Amino acid sequence: MIQLLESRTIARSPGEVFAFLADLNNFPKWRANLVSFTILTEGPTGVGTRCTEVVQVGPMRATGTCDVTEFSTGRTLAFTATSATIVYAGRIVVEPWEKGARLTLSGDVHPRGPMKLMQPVLKRKLESGIQKEASAVKELLEGHVA
Repeated sequence: MIQLLESRTIARSPGEVFAFLADLNNFPKWRANLVSFTILTEGPTGVGTRCTEVVQVGPMRATGTCDVTEFSTGRTLAFTATSATIVYAGRIVVEPWEKGARLTLSGDVHPRGPMKLMQPVLKRKLESGIQKEASAVKELLEGHVA
């Protein structure tokens, strides 16, 4: 298993940060490695919301489903993304911090099949990706030009 963890402080209210992240239409704006993304369920994001996604990590491209498994308005969104080669249990947590919010992105990645052999390379790519994601959210919400 590969464990990922990345945090950023953001000079916006926790409510604003969470609202941006919970709107799955914003995923393509900040998700590293995301090639395509489609929301399959209607209505606001909540437990049971389902999407399909194509993710590119290095030379590998994976097509899978993504299901929201936990949703606490204003605070937590957890999901499981499953493909033939990877199961990714991700978590987004937004907390109050001084004059803004603290965003924490984490994930437990379980490579499957031949992808297990690529684990050291995959780990580096995923660590770089989660760092880019946290930075992208910060830049987008603070109005910085990337």
